[in-house]
Amino acid sequence: MATMKDVARHAGVSAATVCRVINNNVYVKPVTRERVETAMREFNYQRNVTAHAMAKRSGKTLGLLTGNLDDPFFSRMARGIEDTTRKARVQLVVCSGGHRAEQEKAGLDLLINQGCEAIVAHLPRMNEEDILRYAAHTPALVVINRYLPVIANRCVWLDNVSAAQAATNQLIQHGHRKIACITADIPIDDRTHRVEGYRKAMDIAGIPVADDWIISVPFNEHGGELAAEKLLQAGLNFTALVTFNDVMAAGIMRTFHYHQVRVPDDISLVGFDDIAWAKYLHPTLTTMHNPIEKMARRAATLALQLNAGIVGLPQHNGYCAELIPRASVKPL
Repeated sequence: MATMKDVARHAGVSAATVCRVINNNVYVKPVTRERVETAMREFNYQRNVTAHAMAKRSGKTLGLLTGNLDDPFFSRMARGIEDTTRKARVQLVVCSGGHRAEQEKAGLDLLINQGCEAIVAHLPRMNEEDILRYAAHTPALVVINRYLPVIANRCVWLDNVSAAQAATNQLIQHGHRKIACITADIPIDDRTHRVEGYRKAMDIAGIPVADDWIISVPFNEHGGELAAEKLLQAGLNFTALVTFNDVMAAGIMRTFHYHQVRVPDDISLVGFDDIAWAKYLHPTLTTMHNPIEKMARRAATLALQLNAGIVGLPQHNGYCAELIPRASVKPL
């Protein structure tokens, strides 16, 4: 008797693709679908009815596709999701998209094939067309931390423009004018919108921004260290920095401390996210509080409600960040 692997090998695809064609719950390119269906006919392959039924079990499992699992921001997201699923007595399946489009697709496929009809997905890299295809086949798919107008009622997102503007204004109000923006080096909406907010604040204050005032590095501790090294090599011509997230700010602070640059006496610093250990850094980190746990709880609740067929759900699920002033900012 032919197996799914036999069909996949004959069609030149993965077993997961064969499963997607069988279940018809994820978009598959027509040419690929035809190859798989032809191979199934040639092998007289019959799907496993029991396995298919398991994949279609309803309402008992929520899938979470998160970002990098070692990032404190995503642990807060997962905690918010877990709070909701525990109260709802629903099982939680978690996998990582790793901020790579193909891994995000593979993660969604995994969750769907595991029988997760309700899904909360962090999809910063997948293109909008692919997201909409998955959304069409998965009515209880909710996108977190990204806004897509076509499925706005299924997005839970943060106003990154106003948040970055507020972070920059905090420095401007303390007399700083030479303010660098340390941002992520990947083309995601968060980066675009936060740079936009930074530029908006600077423009309103009448401060021209040179191209080299925006420094793009990996959005982790090492990226922060790289940014600090670049600033030091250029002569540290700034009095303040706004950063893409708190872990980058921590990397910057570590490198500055090694080179005897004092925060905030020599340079002020504002982070983003307000992760748990931001208030334990030395000095404590001024940052924008990202309500990601609240957003995650809302996203999980929305996904479960959509899966239950509840109507009249909120159409707007946008959130705002809050400035948390601490000791890393000093008047100029």
